[in-house]
Amino acid sequence: MQSVVKENVEVYQDMFTSVSSDGASDPYWKRALTLYEALSHDQRSVLFEIMRQVAVDTTSNVLGIIDGVNFVEGLPEDFMLLYGRDKKLSGDLQSLFWVEEELKGIR
Repeated sequence: MQSVVKENVEVYQDMFTSVSSDGASDPYWKRALTLYEALSHDQRSVLFEIMRQVAVDTTSNVLGIIDGVNFVEGLPEDFMLLYGRDKKLSGDLQSLFWVEEELKGIR
């Protein structure tokens, strides 16, 4: 899962660093790029750190829903992730993700 977080943050970094606000046609991206261009180098680094943390938190929450640890209001049943017809994968996904995340911080 860490590779998914890393790849997504890298995609955003690439988009922000390779496109100028003048080249953007979508109003959302034009505003986002204008904001990014106004930031200092250090502030840009902080922005990408925030993006990474949001991706980590979101991934953790989704895995928690699949594991049955986090709940979604209004859903009558829990989610369960299966491989094939009967091999249950859910249960420890969120915990395994956080272990991997903590190990990343140690390296």
